[in-house]
Amino acid sequence: MKKTIYLILTIITLIFIVVFTLQNNSAININLLFWSFKTSLALLIFSLFGLGIVTAIFVLTPTIIALKSAQQKDKGIISKLKQTNVENSEMETENE
Repeated sequence: MKKTIYLILTIITLIFIVVFTLQNNSAININLLFWSFKTSLALLIFSLFGLGIVTAIFVLTPTIIALKSAQQKDKGIISKLKQTNVENSEMETENE
């Protein structure tokens, strides 16, 4: 069921992208410092969107790595505490 919903949402998204591209194919002039060039508005928007995604990945990667490292450390601590808890329970059972 999840795969079907995912497939339907993907197809709808692709249809919107195609419609957007067909409606925004006019050429525009871009002036950046010493460069000047013509490109499609849709191509410019998709390129900037992709650049934003890549930038976000580079910015967030160190944070994600640090969080995963902390998570692994916490899992180790939890497993040690569980083991200690089991040992204490066994000792209490023996003492009774």
